[in-house]
Amino acid sequence: MCGIVGIISLDRVDHTQIERMTSALSHRGPDALGISYNPTDTIALGHTRLSIIDLSVAANQPFYSRDGRYVIVFNGEVYNFQQLKNELIEGHGASFKTHSDTEVIVEAFCVWGVRMVERLQGMFAIAIADHLEQKLFLFRDRLGKKPLYYFQSDAFFAFASEIKSLLKHPFVRGHVQLNRNVINTFLHLGYIPEPNTIYTTINKFPAGHVGEIGNGFKLNLKRYWCIEDHVIVKGSQNTEDIKRHFGALLDGAVQKRLISDVPLGAFLSGGTDSSLVTALASRHVSRSLKTFSIGFKESKFDESGFAKQVARHLKTDHTEYVLAEKDAVDLLDTYLRHFDEPFADTSAIPTMLVSKLARKEVKVVLTGDGGDELFQGYGAYAWADRLGSGMWKLLKGPLRAGVMMSGNSRLQRIGHMLDNVDSERIRSHIFSQEQYLFTQQEIKENLLINTSDFIPFEYNENILSEQNLSAGERQAIFDLRFYLKDDLLVKVDRASMFYGLECRCPLLDHHVVEYALSLNRSLKIRDGKSKWLLKELLREHLPGSLIDRPKWGFSVPLMNWLKGDLRYLI
Repeated sequence: MCGIVGIISLDRVDHTQIERMTSALSHRGPDALGISYNPTDTIALGHTRLSIIDLSVAANQPFYSRDGRYVIVFNGEVYNFQQLKNELIEGHGASFKTHSDTEVIVEAFCVWGVRMVERLQGMFAIAIADHLEQKLFLFRDRLGKKPLYYFQSDAFFAFASEIKSLLKHPFVRGHVQLNRNVINTFLHLGYIPEPNTIYTTINKFPAGHVGEIGNGFKLNLKRYWCIEDHVIVKGSQNTEDIKRHFGALLDGAVQKRLISDVPLGAFLSGGTDSSLVTALASRHVSRSLKTFSIGFKESKFDESGFAKQVARHLKTDHTEYVLAEKDAVDLLDTYLRHFDEPFADTSAIPTMLVSKLARKEVKVVLTGDGGDELFQGYGAYAWADRLGSGMWKLLKGPLRAGVMMSGNSRLQRIGHMLDNVDSERIRSHIFSQEQYLFTQQEIKENLLINTSDFIPFEYNENILSEQNLSAGERQAIFDLRFYLKDDLLVKVDRASMFYGLECRCPLLDHHVVEYALSLNRSLKIRDGKSKWLLKELLREHLPGSLIDRPKWGFSVPLMNWLKGDLRYLI
């Protein structure tokens, strides 16, 4: 896990500027810093390293291919690198001087070109410079776990793991303006979805894509993976066969993510997803797995007691951090600056603090991210099913009128959920109301000075038209496309990498995701309870009392904090 940066330019690259850009990412890679230039100084790559696999200096980046033509900088982990290495040795006569996945990637590129990305299993943002043809290639993993931002003009292209790095370059900084077109979207969703950022000329590189930049400085994008391509729900499925197959698939994903040359642990909230990942990981480590959780002094939001009970059953080496209001106050300014653009997910604060706690003992943690989106874990999916049913369509008009007149804020929130919304906006509408955010109508009527500035957020799900999916399943696809990638994974990446901690997500292994997308809804929701299949697998490790309980979520007591020391924000 690392920070990467690079420039391809018509003019010679200013060494001082690339050094500043690279140094701005030192928190992502505190173990080493390196920069390389092509012979004409028109391509520069920078890298800050968090050493996880092959800790030797020989594995530092930028890293040159064996023939010297290509140079790579890479952020992330490729878990099947050993299999690819063996294939390159046996089938193509390759030889290797390190035990790193970085070297395997660049040698795979020498053999298979850009199609090598289709063979990679893991999380990654990769840049490879071709010094012979003066080209730059960019790759981002399928689900967008690892960040990648870019700026381009007619004769200059720059990329980096974080926006703050790009803004260190005076040319970039001099050509950015606030992107007012995304303010509506931010107020509606709480984050800014790909490809946009808060700056007009800085974009997010799209997940599941390859990009090529040559002498024309135009970014040519090609998609190699798409969520919707794998939504092929099968008919009747044998439950026991599914449990056995999916259990083995997830167990394999966990095992692959235990490959590390440094200490490793897991985030454990006590919920279904993190408990299952921890249980599987505990079976494959030689000593007690280190686990970490966050708690709150305000007991309504404190789930740490469940985490302790799960840790006790799984015999993990458990540590918890109890978060007080002062902790949030002390971290708030850092949180706001570190995320580089507006970001309304306040659970980033406890995520930063639990990352700080974990980093004292380990360099890598496993997480349970992805379980809710894949197995119908959010309340928004139930709302989507309600609003998609014929009876609710008939009743929602009168029901809305009644609750909006009640004077009760909770009921009025339900009234907003029942608003008449176009099909292109229904998914984001349900999400925004479940998250206590603004409807697009509220933004247009009450928050914008000039309503002509209003650009609605729209999502066309026609690509799924031939699939026999429930409204809840369609809502989950929306979350995988946007909420997971542009909020949750951003939160985890920035919060953990601020302290030089790597997070790995077994439930987001692309084989696990593809299989989960093919499962019948009855394997996800049964008897009105979500995550049925995950809970069935968890029963092999924990008693039912720790499984069959209401979902808490990872929220913070923000209302209480805003009435206290954070009141000045209002």
